[in-house]
Amino acid sequence: MKINAIKVANLTNGAHFMYHKNTLARIKAHGTIPTKCTKLVTLYESGLTEEDEALKVSQKNFLSDKISTADDLRDKLYQSYRTAVKAMLNYPVETIAEAAKVLWQHMKDYNIDTSAQLDRETGMLQNLTADLKGKFAEQVEALHLTEVVEKLTEANEQVNTLIEQRESEYANRKVGAMREARAKVDTAYKNLVQVINALVILDGEADYADFIKLQNQSIARYKREALGETTSGKEPDEEDEDDEPTPEPVTPEITAVYQKEGGDPENPHRIERGEQTGMKYQGFTLKGQDGTLEHVIGLVNDQDYIEWIKAATISNVTETSCEFTMVPDLTEGQYKVRIETYDGGSPLVVEYPEPITLW
Repeated sequence: MKINAIKVANLTNGAHFMYHKNTLARIKAHGTIPTKCTKLVTLYESGLTEEDEALKVSQKNFLSDKISTADDLRDKLYQSYRTAVKAMLNYPVETIAEAAKVLWQHMKDYNIDTSAQLDRETGMLQNLTADLKGKFAEQVEALHLTEVVEKLTEANEQVNTLIEQRESEYANRKVGAMREARAKVDTAYKNLVQVINALVILDGEADYADFIKLQNQSIARYKREALGETTSGKEPDEEDEDDEPTPEPVTPEITAVYQKEGGDPENPHRIERGEQTGMKYQGFTLKGQDGTLEHVIGLVNDQDYIEWIKAATISNVTETSCEFTMVPDLTEGQYKVRIETYDGGSPLVVEYPEPITLW
């Protein structure tokens, strides 16, 4: 009798954590194992605590939901303001109609697109509302839109505050924290299993039989439900004895970013705006938070603002590569290329080690 093998490295983050959490609880509830394996149990528990923290950090950032809600509110307020001004253009009272014409031209000058990149819209609305509360305050008051402008200003500032908060959280993330924590837990688990299996030989099966039976039932379920493995026809004690060692997981990384055609071979990281761009990567697949490719590939400037590549321009996606159209109207200069993918259900942030230069 012994604890069967399982390829814990192949479990998704959530399944990996729950498997080890339940195993640790089972071990700590056992009368003998915690006493005879005190140091190993402590290392196992310590590693799992680290994994728990890494998992919490890597889960969906709920600030994104708050940003989306605030963005929807400011868009509705802006559209309401726009609709109200337009409705007053032909108002029979001349002073009101003239005020509406001034404000309408003001809006045309800014030409704000509420579906534009968040930071761009935020900046444009910030300038527009400053004008409305300053040099055009009289016209706003004439149309009784002062409160709408105040609410629009507040909603726009809320979006900006939430974006800054989210960027701060991203900056504090430790790249590779989950991978490191999982490795520690897996090592501690492997050592514990080896010692427990040895104790069965040294002390006899009686004291460990119920524990091992329950653990093997759990292993069988995870193999079936989490790993999609089918039964091999072997006896439980024999299963996986002859399995090949689990290969080391591939480190998630972006390995290349380059202009597909007309690029400079001597300067491969110099990419022309609006041109088709190739990207190669490993260790993950591209998957957005909502299952699409929205907000997956981003260009980060020197102030840590992200310009997200539009999903409609991303094509030829495989497990190791993709193509996209480089943003045509982005400011020239250096940018970091970032991927934020929800492969496996948890966000994974990967950056290309070399900056690219747009021209």
